[in-house]
Amino acid sequence: MRRRKSLVTHITVSCGCILLGATLLGIPLGCKTAPAPDAGFLQEPEKMAPKKERFPFDRVWVKPDAQREDYDYLVIAPVNTEYLMENTGWRAANPGNDDLEESAHKLAQYTEEKFCEAFQKDERPGWKLVSSPGPRTVVLELAIVELVPSKAAFGALRLAAPAMGPAGIVVGAGSAAAGGRPSVAIEGRLKDGVTGETLFMFADRKEAQMRIIDLKAVTWWGHAKDIITDWANECVELVKTPKDYQVKERGMFTLKPW
Repeated sequence: MRRRKSLVTHITVSCGCILLGATLLGIPLGCKTAPAPDAGFLQEPEKMAPKKERFPFDRVWVKPDAQREDYDYLVIAPVNTEYLMENTGWRAANPGNDDLEESAHKLAQYTEEKFCEAFQKDERPGWKLVSSPGPRTVVLELAIVELVPSKAAFGALRLAAPAMGPAGIVVGAGSAAAGGRPSVAIEGRLKDGVTGETLFMFADRKEAQMRIIDLKAVTWWGHAKDIITDWANECVELVKTPKDYQVKERGMFTLKPW
């Protein structure tokens, strides 16, 4: 027990030193990276503008006459990973890799479950989660469109990196824009449950938090779990807080080693 406490203390002190060092050196502690390119999931993505006040996403668009008060219920649709597999070259680089396909399926399921869980656990007044669309209902459609694993994941899981494009940039994977750090990108939209009209669109890319001991680095998308949870909580905050409330993002560092 004493040895375990010593290890935890060492990790905490080390993290504190990193945070202090980053501050003294002027290294930004925000977690933002360059926005991901449009994946094709959203129609008319050019409507989206760079991040506005209140929204924690890279780009957003809100239908001018859309009113949150016109809706009471929310449906979360199955999450799309086809743009991730096709556009970013994962399927082409790993043909016949059933494990990779199954992993993408689990990523989609995990994302849907985390968004459902976030809305179910929040007891504040606002939209209630339901299973089917109807009057006064909005449908949230999500797509994981990009995922850059850690270098450890490539070796541990024997994955082949997507094909290289012009200037040596990994096609769609955003390795240059993301600074080589593990990251994940999402696109989403809210639709009217009756008319199918798009009310809101967003796109965002986040880097994985920096850790002293990164036990998640040995899975293909393990680093994305915290990011997906953040997105789910941010969406709940947007729905359950006043319109002038600024939804904040988490920092770049964490004291949790797992």
